[in-house]
Formats: sequence, C-alpha cells, structure tokens
Amino acid sequence: MTYKPADLLLHNARVITLDENNPLAEFVAVKGNKIITAGRKSDIESLTGPDTKLIDCQGRAVIPGFNDAHCHPIGQAITLLHIDCSAFSVKSIADIKAGIRKRAQQTPGGQWLRAAQYDEFHLTEKRHPTRWELDEAAPGHPVILVHYSAGICVLNSMALRLVGITRETPDSAGGRISRDRLSGEPDGIIFGRNEKVQKGIPPVSGQELEQGIKLASRQYLSCGITSLQDTGWTNSLRHWQTYRRLKIQEGLLPNRISMLIGHDALKDILDNGLSMGSGDNQLRIGGVKLALDERSGNSRPPQEDINRCALMAHQKGFQIAFHVHDQYNLQASLTAIEFILRRIPNPYHRHRLEHCMVCTPDLLELMKRIRPVVVTQPSFLHFGGENFMETVPPDKFNCLFPFRSFYAAGLQVAFSSDSPMNPGNPLIGIYTASTRREANGRALAPEEGIPPMAALRMYTLGGAYVSYEEDIKGSIAPGKLADLAVLDKDPNQVDTQEIKQITAMMTIIDGKVVWEK
Repeated sequence: MTYKPADLLLHNARVITLDENNPLAEFVAVKGNKIITAGRKSDIESLTGPDTKLIDCQGRAVIPGFNDAHCHPIGQAITLLHIDCSAFSVKSIADIKAGIRKRAQQTPGGQWLRAAQYDEFHLTEKRHPTRWELDEAAPGHPVILVHYSAGICVLNSMALRLVGITRETPDSAGGRISRDRLSGEPDGIIFGRNEKVQKGIPPVSGQELEQGIKLASRQYLSCGITSLQDTGWTNSLRHWQTYRRLKIQEGLLPNRISMLIGHDALKDILDNGLSMGSGDNQLRIGGVKLALDERSGNSRPPQEDINRCALMAHQKGFQIAFHVHDQYNLQASLTAIEFILRRIPNPYHRHRLEHCMVCTPDLLELMKRIRPVVVTQPSFLHFGGENFMETVPPDKFNCLFPFRSFYAAGLQVAFSSDSPMNPGNPLIGIYTASTRREANGRALAPEEGIPPMAALRMYTLGGAYVSYEEDIKGSIAPGKLADLAVLDKDPNQVDTQEIKQITAMMTIIDGKVVWEK
C-alpha cells in the first residue's frame, strides 16, 4: 500500500499497538490527527517527506494514550488549589495545622481557606481533626478541610458560624453532624451530605477554576492520559457548559472528555436537545451516573427506586453507570439491569458497574450472565491496602477487586483512578493489577493478579470500549485518532516490581505533542 508522507513519525520505538492484527511495531506514522500505519523500520523511508516531523523514541515504548474511565477532572482541578493534606504530604494533625497556618499567613483575614485529601487512617492520631484544632491554625479565617473520600469534611468555628450550623441544627437526611459528647456542641466534623455546608461554602471563582484545570490537565498529560471520563453523579447541564467553555472556547483542556450526567439532570439534558453521544470526539455526553446511595445518604437504597431510575435512563437510550461500592449495591445493580433488559431487551447495553470493589463468586456467576462492563480502580487496592488488611478477613482478600476472575469470566473491564480520590498515574494501577501489592509491598490474594499486557489493555482499549469509542481510539491502528503516550520502559519487559517506576516521556493528542518531559 502506498501512503502520502506522514506529518509525524515516531521511530526507533517499541510500539505496543493493542491491535490484534499487528500487535508490535517499530514506528507509528501520523497524518493530520489520524494514524496512517504502524510498521517495520524498513517502511519508514517511504513515509518520510520534507515536512515530516521525526521523533526518535530511543527504543522506548509507544502505547495508545491512557483512558481514565472513572475520574473527576473538575474535582481534581479544585483539589489542586486546596492545601494538600494527603498522606503523601502530612503524617499528623499537627502537620495539617501547619499547612493551614502557612496558607492563613498568605491570605487576607476573613477569606475562606480550603484544605483537602486528609485520611485519618494514615494520621498518627488515627482520628479526624476537630473545629478547635483548625481554630488554632487559622482563628481569623473560615476553614474547610475535606476528607479524601469527599464524603466527610471538617469546619472550624468561623466556618460553622458562616454556614449556620449550631448546637440546635438537626442532622440532615443524608448526613450527620458530629458533636462533643459532653457539651453537645458540633465538633466541626460533618459526615455525608449537608445542605447548609453545600449552600454556605462559596464556590471557587472562574479564574480559580481555570487555574486548577490547567494544573489538572497537565498532571493527567504527564501520566500519558489522553482521555478522561467524568463520572460525577451531580454532573448537570451547567457542568457540560463549563466543559464547553474550558475546552472548546478557552482551549485549557487538551484531554478528550466523556461526561456522564447525574440522573437528576436527565430531563434538563434532554430538554436542551442533548442525548447519549452528543458532542464530538473532543467532548461528548456519556451515560447516566446512578448513585442513589450517595444522593440520599442511604447506603442501601430501595430496589424499586433503583429499578425505576435505571429504566428511565435505559428508555431514553442512555448507558447507565451504577455506583457499586459494596455487595448490596452490586446485587441491586445487577437486579436492576435484569429488570430493565426484560422490559427493553438490548444485548449490546454496556451498562457499567463503577468500582465493583467487592465481588463474591455467586455474584460473579450472575455477572457472567448479565454481561455488564466493570469500571474499577486498582489503585484503591494499592493506596488502601493497609486499611483492607486490617478490616477484611484474609480468606476474603480474593473477593476484593478480583481482576483475574473478571478477566477469566470474559467480562469487559476498564481501569481508572477515581482522581482526586487517588493519584491518576495509570502505571500504579497496572502495577497493582499485576502484583496485588499495597503501598507497603504486601500482597493481597496475588492469585487475582493479571498479566501487565491485560492491565494495559484495560487502561486503554477497555476505556474506549466502555464509552463506545473503540472504533476511533484505544489501540494504534490505521484510521484511529493519533492519541499516543511514550513510556521510558515497556511494562511487559520489566520485572513487575518495576512497573510503578515507569514514567511517561511524551503525550500526543490528535497527532500533536501536548506534553513532554
């Protein structure tokens, strides 16, 4: 076959195509924003013209761009503006106070201070900070400290006063105000949803969001991530418009975005002429996120409510992404899928199970029959493994993120990070899926590990499949979008213990280098 000269040619590379017809190549040629071919070095001369940009990869690995199938880019952007209280940065409540105190000294009095990502499990004190401890760090500022799960926050005294929470304030339907056992006063810790907090905390400004999006996009690109799937259950028409502004109008977000919408926003989305797949390959509407547990605060929402909401989305032609964080919600989601498929059969439904962190053999058998797509996060096992080891019986470790069982059952699986809950680096996910090792090196049910190549596929082609885009991305093949990542090493050719040390050297979207180390 004769080709026109390429615009971009990556050569001297180990190209892992994930294309079954041509699994390994030595170069990739790109014309415009599409891949022309991936082949042997003997063919390079025929594809090279006077204007061809040549990139010598120096023997490094070239892979399809990573696709993070479950993340929260706007949440990541906002979190990057907060005071970093993650386990990587703080070890104690004293460290949290020091970070807040430092920011307070740089911020005019009375302005809100935001801190995030703390995890009491990793603090020396093994508990949440209180309002009084935050008061000591910043008595002249309202302070909100957000838990890494985003389901808990701590407010200092000024913040409690500004949002209107007092000793007399009752608990909300979906949350709880923690109180001092002796005085009954709120101690600042808010569990779950609270409307006073939601309405009383001022949102970040447009300028702040733009700054955060630049930081978040650069962070994703530095990991080789070219596609992001925003799975927020509160996503609405407003979020869609924000993405359009940030991405299309202002060009601040090179990564491709598939935005799922919250079930509550379904009518508004439809009334504005949008539907499943609206948009283009840069920004598109994905499925409907169904998370009645998070929305209501009831960890076990009634089956009939799940069925009703799922059927509504299914009838409108939307893929459904069920929030599945425990066995009850896995069973309830599978029951709902059976229910809606009896009403409106669709053998190609691709309804999603988000997280699916616990799966027992009996539920796996049900999954094999119903064929949902599993969208899960290996990094939870890595960063939360120590906690799992203390709370889960060892004979149940094989039910935690059972990657090999999913793989052996022939289920379609997509990997993701759930950032900002976890760092976005896909190589940590591939390492964990292969080794089953938590951050301290201990393995949890290593028999549930999978080969690095399988994990790589789940972080690329798997993500494309779950968003119905496997025909245009996810592998390196002629006609597909030229979204690529260059890694310093091939995950399949190093000891599995070294995979987490692999780094991205270059990220390419639409045939253009958008990040380079």
